[in-house]
Amino acid sequence: MRLKHLQGFTLRAMSALATACVLSLNTMAAPITAPQADWLTFKSDDASLVFDYPAGIFTEQQGDPTDALQNRTLDRNGRTFASADGKAVLQVGTFPNLDNAKVDDLRKRAIAASYANAKLDYNRIAPNWYVISGTRADETFYERVHFSCNNRRLDIWAMTYPTSEARLYDRIVEEMSQRFRSTWPNIRCS
Repeated sequence: MRLKHLQGFTLRAMSALATACVLSLNTMAAPITAPQADWLTFKSDDASLVFDYPAGIFTEQQGDPTDALQNRTLDRNGRTFASADGKAVLQVGTFPNLDNAKVDDLRKRAIAASYANAKLDYNRIAPNWYVISGTRADETFYERVHFSCNNRRLDIWAMTYPTSEARLYDRIVEEMSQRFRSTWPNIRCS
């Protein structure tokens, strides 16, 4: 998975941006310790994309993973981060909900387009967000999509990483999920 579903900016493509790691329901995770806990806040120039990430683990990669969407909309913002060995990838983006998609419809499309052959370990839906996580081959993924601004905007983050490194990355997913939720009240709607 490396944003291969973004051609044409379909809902399937948009949801594929958020492909990533898994919340381990079998492991009680302890807090992330230094140096992994060196968290930074990323803020785009226009402040439409703001999130915390562990800078001791991930570094920003060149290019915007949403560039494939520019034929459809310029009102999007995304970033890709990778671990030093490139095996773990964090993708974050914000998009207008041009198709006026509903939470469950987008979740179903994401499962069909990106996770059809995956083993889903966690699949939760709420009125304005969903989470999908599981494994596919030797890769673990986590995808979280939040509908904001009266469902006019989609805030997405996703992580993929080797399942063999779940002990570390599951903890990062849990921490990012907590931090991501705390930013919801501060989302700027235009």
